[in-house]
Amino acid sequence: MSPNTNALCLLLGTTVCLLGAPDARANNIAVSAGTLTANTGTHVNVRFSITWENSWRNSGTSAWDAAWVFVKYKDLTTGLWQHARLGDQADHLSGTGTPATITNGLLSPGSPFDAATNWGAGVFIHRSADGSGTFSANDVELRWNYSQNGISYTDIDQVKVFAIEMVHIAEGPFYVGSGGTENGRFKNGTTNDPFLITSEDPLPVANVPGSLWAEPGSSMQTQTIPASTPKGFKAFYMMKYEVTQQAYVDFLNTLTRTQQDTRVGSNLAPHVTQTFDRYVMLGTSFSLAHNGIRCDEQLTANVPVTFYCDLNGNDIGGESNDGQWMACNYLNFSDAAAYLDWCGLRLMSELEYEKAARGPLLPVADEFAWGTTTFTPGANAAFPNNGAIDESAIPVGANVSLGGTPGVRRVGVFATGSSGRVDAGASYYGVMELSGNVYEPTARVGGLVNYPGNMGDGSLNATGDSNTPGVVLGVGYFASHRGGSIGWNADLSRISGRNVLQGVGRDRYYGARGVR
Repeated sequence: MSPNTNALCLLLGTTVCLLGAPDARANNIAVSAGTLTANTGTHVNVRFSITWENSWRNSGTSAWDAAWVFVKYKDLTTGLWQHARLGDQADHLSGTGTPATITNGLLSPGSPFDAATNWGAGVFIHRSADGSGTFSANDVELRWNYSQNGISYTDIDQVKVFAIEMVHIAEGPFYVGSGGTENGRFKNGTTNDPFLITSEDPLPVANVPGSLWAEPGSSMQTQTIPASTPKGFKAFYMMKYEVTQQAYVDFLNTLTRTQQDTRVGSNLAPHVTQTFDRYVMLGTSFSLAHNGIRCDEQLTANVPVTFYCDLNGNDIGGESNDGQWMACNYLNFSDAAAYLDWCGLRLMSELEYEKAARGPLLPVADEFAWGTTTFTPGANAAFPNNGAIDESAIPVGANVSLGGTPGVRRVGVFATGSSGRVDAGASYYGVMELSGNVYEPTARVGGLVNYPGNMGDGSLNATGDSNTPGVVLGVGYFASHRGGSIGWNADLSRISGRNVLQGVGRDRYYGARGVR
């Protein structure tokens, strides 16, 4: 069984069980053992420590990184994992160590906290002052209003705390489209000029100057996009890395058997007691395209399956080269939407994708996420330490995985202690792999369905699909994948390259990333 590298497990009445290694260089984040404390009969504090490397804050540019932290608990009576409803921002304690700020992530951001209707789905933890280096905070305490979950203290069996590295994308105007030759690119009406986004106000979409439009073949619909659709002007947070395979394993291991069956490619229906397709994302008996998520061959009927990473195929999960830090591929649109809902995050819009990649800079025609038109692809051969936390890139100077690479790579694989933006393949704000590795699902702009940008509430429906209002799937109308991948040409890995005709099946090219 694989270790849970991003979670701590609190077993009430016993010694706390830490699931995870202290070295987490791939996504540079770890939460350590903790306790439940200060129980009042309706509330309790979840205490833990958190650390990640290469943290930064620069108030002059409104740029910083953060951790999105959320809590799940297992109900002793039902045996089900649920999302903890956190208290008001003033109830949380930032602990000792790196001076930190905790900001509530409410179910409906922008509205006042309400314990019953607008509770905390999680929190952002980040530096409270300018600085860089390792972030480390001890005795952080999040106030959990378990009475709002409809349980008593004695109903709590286990608690897990999850942490995801995020990057703050600053408020302000930005351009979409580059004035280049990318497929399906956004532009200013009948021209080929980039289009400037200046607010979150309703946005006209039409083939006339002064309106957002796109290259022929991208099926834009003349309309006005409502103010509720996220346009990227307001500040938001984006996951620093694509969803990893271990993160998806952690997700699967909190679901019911029926939900698990929906969220993998193998047949794991409740009655199934044996599967030869134990590499479950692709439904085969062996790993493909560097996806190592699997389960055991022998299963117990009507009991949730335990998943783990076993990229090297030796039937021992969670070893150092089992691919926990690889980007998770073979995710369809519904998988991505469900995972992000479970985290309390949401899909990004196409406009937010371009904002996170380009920032406020003037566009460079045909540029990649690192701001230039040139790239050095990683070799097709296996990288040194393939599948390990310290997997490194060849050749020297490689900064992207695309076009012909046999499988996905470790998230952040091109970044080193001395690499700059271009060498690391990083976006303007320091988001990694917005070009290449896996395609990332976005809410399409200009289709027949407008995206309301509702946040995930941490729960799924009984079959394992997202229950967030407005997360709907209409092929060619809602789903759009951006950023290119290991199997696509360079054009679709450019910031403004758009591939808007997407199916619903799983493929080695497709992964996920979320925002809030």
